[in-house]
This record gives sequence, C-alpha cells and structure tokens, in this order.
Amino acid sequence: MTPKDRRLLIERHLPLVRSIARRYAGGGEPLEDLAQVGAIGLIKAADRFDAARGVAFAAYAAPFVAGEIRHHLRDRCAPVRVPRRLQAEGVRVTAVELEQADGPQPDPMGDAHDRVALGAALRALGPTERRVVQLRYLEDLTQAQIARRIGRSQVHVSRTLRAALLRLQEQLAVQG
Repeated sequence: MTPKDRRLLIERHLPLVRSIARRYAGGGEPLEDLAQVGAIGLIKAADRFDAARGVAFAAYAAPFVAGEIRHHLRDRCAPVRVPRRLQAEGVRVTAVELEQADGPQPDPMGDAHDRVALGAALRALGPTERRVVQLRYLEDLTQAQIARRIGRSQVHVSRTLRAALLRLQEQLAVQG
C-alpha cells in the first residue's frame, strides 16, 4: 500500500474511531482524548492490514481501536470513580493529618523494626518477584510499564505482583 493510500484509508475511517470512542466516553476522559488514542489503534491496524485476506478494513480495525482505548483507560484513569463528597472528605482528612503532623512523632525504634522486618521479607522473595515489587512501589511504575521494562506481559506482572504480595504478607505475619 502506498503512503497516500494508507493516509486515505486512515482518513476515511476516522468516523469509525469517533463512534467507538463514544462508547467509552462518560467515564471521565474527554471524547477528543479517546478519539486520539483510538486513532493510534487505527494507524496500527492500517499498518498491519492485508487486503488479500478478504476482510473489510473496518471490521479488522475496530478491535485495534477499541483495544487502544481500553488500554488507555486502564493505564491512565482511576479504576473506580470516587464520588465528589468523598473526594472533599479526603481533602479534609489530609488537612487534619497535616495539622496533627506537628504533634508527637511516632517511635523511631518501632519504625526501624518495621523496616528491618520488611527488608527480611523482601529478601525471602525470588529475584523476579523482588524486582517487580521494587518497580511497582519504589519506582511507582504501572503494571504495563513494568511489563515493558522486564520483557513480560502485563498479565504475568499482575500475577507475579499478587504472588509476591501474598508471600510478603505471610513473611511479615511470621515475623510479627
């Protein structure tokens, strides 16, 4: 396919992208943002499309578009919408915590004990589990980012993280 044909194919199917994006709108992300993300899926579909297979491009492209939008929503948006009154309550709680921060500080020895216990529990993990936990909680990466970093799937990272957290919990319960 020539670059001009590719461009025309993409331009002709932009309404499909907007139609699919509308299905996912209303969850807090603007329709325009979803359409832009969906357009990336359309471009990927155009790059991989083989007309010789006898499949209509719209039918081929729709899963690419929807997949990109779903990935965007999973990676960028909060999984649960917090009601406005609870958000406001969270702000009030944070303000109270900040006011109380000037009061008595926690026992440094107890904190040191917790750090030692956590360090021992982390050493009980395998190298992959330990790396995934460090990337998730120390570097604050998403599961998708960790998967790219270690060359595994997001599903693999999710399972590894869940298993590691269960093992940490068990280790800390034994030490406690």
